[in-house]
Amino acid sequence: MTATLAMTLVCGASEASADTTSTPKPSDRASLTSYQLAPGLLKITSSPLGNPTQVHGVLGMPKGKGPHPVVVVMHGSHHNCAYSDKPPYFPRKPVKAQWPLVCAKPGDAGNPNLGPDYLRHDVGLSHVVQALTRKGFAAVSIDVVSPETWWSGETHPEKGYTELINAHLRLLSDLNNGVNHGLNIPGVQGRIDTSRVGLVGHSRAGGYVLSPQAAKRAGLFGAVALEPAAGAEKPTHKVPVLNVRGGCDEDVEPSAGLEEMKDLAKSGSTKVAADVLLAGTGHRMLNTNLPPTDTKEGGVGDCPASKVAAPAAAQAQAAQITASFLDQALHGAKSYRLPALKGLAPKGGNLRKTGPAVTFHQAPQQTFTNPHAIREVTSKQRLLPAIPKDLKVNKTPGADI
Repeated sequence: MTATLAMTLVCGASEASADTTSTPKPSDRASLTSYQLAPGLLKITSSPLGNPTQVHGVLGMPKGKGPHPVVVVMHGSHHNCAYSDKPPYFPRKPVKAQWPLVCAKPGDAGNPNLGPDYLRHDVGLSHVVQALTRKGFAAVSIDVVSPETWWSGETHPEKGYTELINAHLRLLSDLNNGVNHGLNIPGVQGRIDTSRVGLVGHSRAGGYVLSPQAAKRAGLFGAVALEPAAGAEKPTHKVPVLNVRGGCDEDVEPSAGLEEMKDLAKSGSTKVAADVLLAGTGHRMLNTNLPPTDTKEGGVGDCPASKVAAPAAAQAQAAQITASFLDQALHGAKSYRLPALKGLAPKGGNLRKTGPAVTFHQAPQQTFTNPHAIREVTSKQRLLPAIPKDLKVNKTPGADI
């Protein structure tokens, strides 16, 4: 990770409270926790055995007694197996784990930059999780990787994301009810409301967030697509939706999701179909586990280094806009005011002209916990069915199971 995020929260401890009338009890304090359960199986592919997947996540709990509504954050389709920290392919200090089922030995298949280190891209969106906790949400960034394809490893975009969201929501419901699945995460019982759910997705997951499948989720109150790799289906959402585009997007172009939002606005199914463009923002820089720039000089996509925003600022801008929008969506805002950080110059508004106005106000840039400092808890218990011992994964790049 080239841009180091300043640490403002020691995980397991509390953030400074803006509420001067009372001091939160230890169980009511804000925290970030990275959790890991035993890998399991999703039955979403043509394989008769199923599709193995990691069960990783980063849970952010806000201050206050709650119960707090949930926001599920999802990363996109990126390279997952790497042992090289040399740019431009991989960040210098990614958050990594080991999963030999997927990742190969260094140099396998003639790829010298691939190897046994599995990249935790869910942790790379922890700044979005933390921004959401500051707005009172119980937020969780989930791992959406499985070896459906060895190279990118994303699950089937509709079935896979849906089933993984269901699994992690089931975990949060259990934690709320006092069933911890062997995970030592204090202060969660009775504080999570899984009946109210918001969705946030980056890249491929942003495309899922805009899909009709995502729009069907029970209890959905709002959705945010960050630089979405959108599909051909038109969104059918009835809740407020925000699309965020990067002005220097090197992967899905600066126009990502715009046509889908125009279609959503035209359909009239929701009063808020907002679209925002962030100047100087690239695609990979929003996930701190990915290299933020393309070159040593700092250029991104079609933007020279002089036009590229500082990665930490772009990450903060995307996270703060996401959290602010979903907070206002949850509370049925009559108009939306979104934070604009210095130098990012967000532009846009509600494409549904007869709906609530979406405007911007100057706001300070928040700082976020270094992803490497997030407290980690692990358990050998399973949330999903066990992976059969006879399941064989073809580790040739691009090959399906």
